[in-house]
Amino acid sequence: MHYWTGVTMLTESSGPYSKAVAILISSFLALQLATELIQLAQYSPVDHGGTCSLGFDSVCEIFKDNFARGFERDGAHVAVYQNSKLKVNIWAGYADTESRRKWTPETRTVLFSATKAISAVCMAVLVDRGFVSYDDLVVHHWPAYGANGKGKTTVEDILTHQAGLPYLAEPILIEHAKNASTIMRMIEEAKPLWEPGTASGYHAITYGWLVDGLVRKIDPFGRDLRTFFREEIAEPHGLDLDIGVERDELHRMARMTQPGLWEYARDIIKDPRMLAMLALMHLRPADSHVWKVRDNTEWLPLNYDTVPFNDPEILELSIGSASGVGNAKHVARLFSLALDGTLISNRTLKEISTPTLDTWHWEKVVIWPVAKGHGFFYDSHPVLWGKRTFGHPGYGCQTIFVDPENDLVIVYVSNGLKTATSDLCQSYQRIRAEVYRSL
Repeated sequence: MHYWTGVTMLTESSGPYSKAVAILISSFLALQLATELIQLAQYSPVDHGGTCSLGFDSVCEIFKDNFARGFERDGAHVAVYQNSKLKVNIWAGYADTESRRKWTPETRTVLFSATKAISAVCMAVLVDRGFVSYDDLVVHHWPAYGANGKGKTTVEDILTHQAGLPYLAEPILIEHAKNASTIMRMIEEAKPLWEPGTASGYHAITYGWLVDGLVRKIDPFGRDLRTFFREEIAEPHGLDLDIGVERDELHRMARMTQPGLWEYARDIIKDPRMLAMLALMHLRPADSHVWKVRDNTEWLPLNYDTVPFNDPEILELSIGSASGVGNAKHVARLFSLALDGTLISNRTLKEISTPTLDTWHWEKVVIWPVAKGHGFFYDSHPVLWGKRTFGHPGYGCQTIFVDPENDLVIVYVSNGLKTATSDLCQSYQRIRAEVYRSL
């Protein structure tokens, strides 16, 4: 779950003009649906690229079938690592459908909230090297953070969205986001919305700046999150990943698009749980936490017709909760390196494989409970009773899935954003199901 796009709910009204209004609205919707159906019918899939290892051929077939069935309208990339070996690496479609720019092995896309898992790996590396413990008080490393009732906040409270800072009292402007010292001062002076450690509420954007502040204070060289990730993880292991985009790399970025009305209708009919999820996110009072989170950074609107991360000015920002960029192969390899002992020890891997918050709780922002810990989200294992998987979903169905029991990593990314994520995203779910059938 993260940043769900909206859907307009229409209800019957009473009065002398209700039937006429209903007819007009129905006609408009029918026209919109017909237009999108025609566009879908005219879509001609481009040749796919990449490979599937022996035994995983059916995964490639499902991936291509997603395009044939219209589940993909732009481009997508899937990668699977098992036992440190690349089993699936396949891409297809367009990096920019309007210009017919094809998706290539060098195409990057925005990871949105899946970026949080990359930030969490950076923290795990610092923990593994003995520079910090998840149970440490934040003020032990960042003394100024303790102002206004935040003195008992632990590192794990921040990573488990229990810091009480899902948004700040004052608006966060893009000018603030460009100035690390300003953002850090705003966080230091902020007053938590609840006593840290007593409740969890999804820190959709502020998580990135909180972790960045931690890394700056914990790293012996005082590097920011992006520089630490680049110098300690990405560059030494040849990973084409970043948190933010350099200006001379913008040409490699896929152009993101939002789903249309037809996709919403199709997906809701297929899985009515979508309605409940969308209602929880969008039919809430204007003074609810979820709306205040969205309003706190007005320059990051994710509406049915806007994608701010197509803007180079925003793409260049380093936000450890949202602006990660890369492709499926390199993201999957990052987590394969975490599983095989290259990045972290088995001790730390065991620690991050277990959620900190796994009991039922009333989530302060998104309402429904999510198992969280160490910067990751956790789910019940799809085939092994009593076991867990971890990773992180991102807006539009960007997905990082890690199964320590099978030494397995699945990463799915696209630029044709989907109506939902995780269990409600059929493009990804079809692929994951086929991966497990192939094991």
